[in-house]
Amino acid sequence: MTHDAGIERSAAGAAPDLRAIAAQAAGGPPRGLSDIPGLGPIRIRALEKAGFGSLTALRDAGIEALMAVPGLSEVKARQIQEFLEPYQPDDLQAPPAELPAERGKEAGTHYDAGAAQVVQRATRAMGEVITVLLMPEASQFRSRFLRILGQFAQVAESIATDAAHLSPEQQERAVRRLRRAARSLSELTGATAADRKAQGRLADALEELTAKLTECRLS
Repeated sequence: MTHDAGIERSAAGAAPDLRAIAAQAAGGPPRGLSDIPGLGPIRIRALEKAGFGSLTALRDAGIEALMAVPGLSEVKARQIQEFLEPYQPDDLQAPPAELPAERGKEAGTHYDAGAAQVVQRATRAMGEVITVLLMPEASQFRSRFLRILGQFAQVAESIATDAAHLSPEQQERAVRRLRRAARSLSELTGATAADRKAQGRLADALEELTAKLTECRLS
């Protein structure tokens, strides 16, 4: 197997696992359009205006229909459908929202607003990892970059799981670092994704943030 082929297989194989991690950290399948990586308020409003206000409608839509929505490129339309594809229609029927405090009460932990913010930031950061892995340039990612993406996603998932057990100071540090990681990942575009130096810089930044996130749990 060639080096490039190995990277391609790693990239293809990593995406479903990371997608599952993101779903687990969020408490299950996505519940709304805001849970889909790469969909900000502007794109969500455009989708809702076009009649794609539910996850099931979005999953069943054709690529051409999504591309007709203002601000949605073919790449983004395919990323949305690839993200939703593993879920069955019943999975995407959002149940009544469960308050974080109630969920923490059942688990016997104190699930406060700080913990909820950690979970939200961790899920968003892992969603950005998925968006990166779904890029057409993913087959050109270096093995070190893919490895660090996986390590970061695992630590982010662990932070989300332990959020209710962190002190307010730990939660605040985790939120800051997760926000930085998500911003760095969102800045990787098709023009730079194939650039090995850009990959290396992002890998260095993620490696440092992964170490600092680990420290949040130990400090």
